[in-house]
Amino acid sequence: MWLTLLMDDERRVRRVADACGRGISYGGLRKQIRDGTVSRVRHGAVIEGPLRQEARARHLDLIAGTVPVLSGDTWVLTHTSAVALLGLPMTFHGADTVWINRGPGTSGYRSPLLVSRSSDMAKDEIVRVGGYRVTGPGRTALDMARQFGFVTGTMIADAALAGGVTPAQMADLARRGAGRRGNAMAWTVTDFADGRSESPGESLMRAKLHRLECAPTDLQVTINNSHGDFVARCDYGWLEHGVVGEYDGPQKYLRDRKPGESLSDVIIREKAREADIRDQGLEVIRFCRADLREPVEAAKRLQRLLGQRGLLDDPWVSPPPRSPWEAEPW
Repeated sequence: MWLTLLMDDERRVRRVADACGRGISYGGLRKQIRDGTVSRVRHGAVIEGPLRQEARARHLDLIAGTVPVLSGDTWVLTHTSAVALLGLPMTFHGADTVWINRGPGTSGYRSPLLVSRSSDMAKDEIVRVGGYRVTGPGRTALDMARQFGFVTGTMIADAALAGGVTPAQMADLARRGAGRRGNAMAWTVTDFADGRSESPGESLMRAKLHRLECAPTDLQVTINNSHGDFVARCDYGWLEHGVVGEYDGPQKYLRDRKPGESLSDVIIREKAREADIRDQGLEVIRFCRADLREPVEAAKRLQRLLGQRGLLDDPWVSPPPRSPWEAEPW
């Protein structure tokens, strides 16, 4: 299930009017801002100490500083604001703006810190997070695809599917958006998204490779040796070429470190794992964060490898796992 996040009560965002109503003068507040005791979240809202640097936390503070000035009670937080609250993979797209929907019959509005849209929204498209009404993960994913395009939409949609949204539910939400601006992109993301993707980096790399016409044809490929013993599971597969791929995020080696292991131990173990994969007749290609910035070069590297390997007569298939009675004969 997707993660829901709330604001940090120990560093609560406060409206300037409320702070001054408790005996702090505007002059005193300006002095606190200058000396760094408090920081301005947005016009009319401050937080104790420096602004938080992590994108999700920063956006949650912006929401907390903006919500008190929103009029009416029919608005729903959407787009990047919903992403931040639902714990979906955070993106820089729209992160400096609070996004809301006020429903049909209202006029849209856009300022540097607030975007207000007007569209139909069914009750089952809305969830509650920390007292806020927020678009659910499926609707949020498709809104992000409509607004910010294929790559960002895929990252959010993959996470929504991994968190429990079904492909059928995603398709139903895309159908409801018929005629809405950007809905063709919502359909494209719906058809491509895959809940097997295990990290935002995996999703982003796959989407960028797809745009360059060399997306993996399989995900989370299990590799057994000829005896049926488990060897590895790889993020991507081009098994028709006998190629598998891995996305190495910045936390990969720290995440995989076992108790008592050094980072060098993890790297050595990973090299041995890669050698075991090659022993099964497969070639391995690795991607990292730098490839997200230079996807064309990453795609060229992949295409060279696929060309060198050529198409196999039959796609590589992992041997079936060994039966328990074969592993432990009586």
